[in-house]
Amino acid sequence: MTQIDIPEIVKVWKLGGDTGNVRSNNKYQNNAGYNLFCTTNNKYLTWKKVPIGINLDFISNAGEKKVHFRLPDGKEREIVSGELLALGIGGGEAFLRYARRDLGINLKWSASPIFEWKIYSGNGEVGKPISFGDPLALVNMKVEPSADFCIFFDRPPGMADVGWTTSPEFWNKVANVAIKTAIEAARKKIGL
Repeated sequence: MTQIDIPEIVKVWKLGGDTGNVRSNNKYQNNAGYNLFCTTNNKYLTWKKVPIGINLDFISNAGEKKVHFRLPDGKEREIVSGELLALGIGGGEAFLRYARRDLGINLKWSASPIFEWKIYSGNGEVGKPISFGDPLALVNMKVEPSADFCIFFDRPPGMADVGWTTSPEFWNKVANVAIKTAIEAARKKIGL
């Protein structure tokens, strides 16, 4: 199996709400998915109306299990690290897709699954089932100019606190050449 060195700084997510391995779900029912925990702020990412940008926010309630995934092959099965998938949060217009916007993270909602996300388990081993509670990195393959990690990103109040590692503000806060080099190397390997 292929191994990708995923820097610790982007492994900020954990899936919860079940045991065993994460599975795709073609028939999401309200609150019958998973929760997506952010280790940076110790809260859960979910759909929530916000004044500016994409309707995403963090909450403290682990009981909200709205995150779900679909696979291009249409099967309901275990998801493996590094495979393409659609990321949904809630029902209706639930699927997140990359799209330019003037303010906030470049994401929009879609009613149809958009297969442009990948999840990488903490050890970076591609093709391995994803277990609940493991540290994870989320990648969107459509980010311009190239695939990028979705991370916690402290934005002004009223906006979703998520972003990409290529955001200039991220590097103003990190300002570490070794970390930047490691992230760029991982992004390049993932984008191949």
